Amino acid sequence: MSLVGSLFLTGCGTEQLLHLQRSSTYWEAIKYTKEAYEPVSKKQSALLLKTCENTKNVVAMPKYYRTLDTYGLYFNLQQIGTNTRPIELQYIAADKEYFVTCRSPKTFRLTAHPIQLKDHPWLKEADGPEHSPISEPALTTRLSDKATKRKHEVVDRTGQIQRVSMQFPVTGQVVVLEKEDGQQQTLFGLPASFAYPTLELSVEKTTDGLPSSTYALLLKGDLYQNQQDLVKIFGKQSAKLTHHPLPDVLPTDKTIPYLTLRSEDPEQPMEKTISLRYETTVKDIPVRGFNGIGTDNKEIHGFLHPNEAALREGNFRQLSLLSDKLAKRVADELKDVTLEKPQGNRADIRYLTLIQDGKVQTFDLYLKTRANKTDLYLKDIRTKKAAKLSGELATAVTAELED
Repeated sequence: MSLVGSLFLTGCGTEQLLHLQRSSTYWEAIKYTKEAYEPVSKKQSALLLKTCENTKNVVAMPKYYRTLDTYGLYFNLQQIGTNTRPIELQYIAADKEYFVTCRSPKTFRLTAHPIQLKDHPWLKEADGPEHSPISEPALTTRLSDKATKRKHEVVDRTGQIQRVSMQFPVTGQVVVLEKEDGQQQTLFGLPASFAYPTLELSVEKTTDGLPSSTYALLLKGDLYQNQQDLVKIFGKQSAKLTHHPLPDVLPTDKTIPYLTLRSEDPEQPMEKTISLRYETTVKDIPVRGFNGIGTDNKEIHGFLHPNEAALREGNFRQLSLLSDKLAKRVADELKDVTLEKPQGNRADIRYLTLIQDGKVQTFDLYLKTRANKTDLYLKDIRTKKAAKLSGELATAVTAELED
């Protein structure tokens, strides 16, 4: 008799049945090239995910290396509302040693995983100069006159246009802050990213045909463009822009003034200063940028579905969504259950899948009808371990099966 079967029959205490994991079934890799994304094979996607998930095969980042191909791993169930940040990864080489570096979608920290080139045949052996990555963001300020400005760019008080090129380190984040009336608040963070190792910052003003002007900070890179509205001015009164001198390097943990917007409207006077700050650790603040996809990574979602294809393809005619509250109740109960052998028959809607932050776990559903109640068993399709839900919770989930 197998060990699992023995556990089912003897009921050996309680155990956690909830084990959410990233599965190659639901993660796909895309190669980043200049101004383009290229899909890759399922085999390559699966190996990249497996390499990043292997926490036992991690070494210190080499001090000097050359950078090779860059990829993003995407959770392919975005279409059913499970917004999840991508896992970024990059191949690097130090002499004849090769590594995959993976950026956590949760902490944005890098891990280095040594690899054998033969196991990654799509990666070509490459020679070239090795470099040490910069430790703090490098800033390059370019000034130009009004005649060369883009359509919506703002001319500052000196009659010039300023564009700032920011080269990111491989770790940390740049925080953008706003100070008005003596009160300072964080607008957003820009985590280090392989997708935008260099960004250009500039200020634009748009009206969209309305009697108001919006001053926005434009962030632009090869694979990324976004903007942050800084201030909206109504009527004919405009704001005056002043750029502050910037250092060549953004020092760690120091707030550096970037620009000030000032309106001298006597009815609504305004002075607002935007600053930049580099921090080595990515904190839990609003994130803007390529890595900013996904805001619900703390929520657990539950889906009932008849087959794997219905979930993978987002076929809403065959999917039934559990409320987040009910999905969380199921997940919480599975953290401490007594293993049992499933009884009864397979449910017509065969599977229940729980999803959190790109991690999934799928269960076979079994129903056993008795005189005045129905028992509901969940069996993990991967480990084959199973447990029975408690009465009230089983009733709630069974009601969803019957709808």
